[in-house]
Amino acid sequence: MKLPLKHGLLVLLVLLASGCAMRLAAEASEKAKTALGKALLGKDVKALLDMPAYKDGLDLYVYPKGEKRLDERGLDLKELSKYLKDKGVGVERDEWVTVTDVKVDSDRVEIHLGGGGEGRGASKNAEKKGAGFKRAGGSRINFRYGRDLSDADIQLDAFLPLLERVLDTGKLHENKEIQGLPPEFQEAIRAKDVVQGMTYQMVLLSAGEPDQKKVEDTTDDSLHETWYYLREGHRWVVKFLNGKVAKVQVF
Repeated sequence: MKLPLKHGLLVLLVLLASGCAMRLAAEASEKAKTALGKALLGKDVKALLDMPAYKDGLDLYVYPKGEKRLDERGLDLKELSKYLKDKGVGVERDEWVTVTDVKVDSDRVEIHLGGGGEGRGASKNAEKKGAGFKRAGGSRINFRYGRDLSDADIQLDAFLPLLERVLDTGKLHENKEIQGLPPEFQEAIRAKDVVQGMTYQMVLLSAGEPDQKKVEDTTDDSLHETWYYLREGHRWVVKFLNGKVAKVQVF
């Protein structure tokens, strides 16, 4: 049975609208993109492998199953070796480097490290110096999903395991732990300082494990504990009362 023309047009419009809505729902929102950038920009990470000094960067395929040319991380090591030889090394293995840009496209996330690998004369310099020549300009990683991204894909908790395939993100986890703390404690932890009112966990984030711990005997129900550090030639004595720093002495 044929539908009247106006009914047919109405059905077509509904279908088109539904399709647009589904596409919009599948696409990553600007809010989610901004949140990922805010979480990563300016943070320090450590490279777990050499990365090429070239603006095309390092391709990491998020779902490498079935691709024989890719390793378990989603990397084409043969291609990577070629780029390192032709373009030089932008970020060396075990080098700490700053995230300088985050770009989210429809099906990939670009993470720029130390400038993004956009320095001039990459190929020319690499040819002069030979394979593995270290040059300025940094590098970048392209996380390729092979499908449209959603907000869930670029939530920090979901994206960190992908970063950890090629980067040490220990400092990012540290930043997550201090979020929500009072500003004065966040500032102290970032400065590697210890101040009154800090809890045990805050002191560990700021100064690490102490060289020595001592629990003092008391005549009441209060808990007195002292942590000792040797830091840059100085002796730090951190006294806790009932789980919080009561006094800090530096000698």
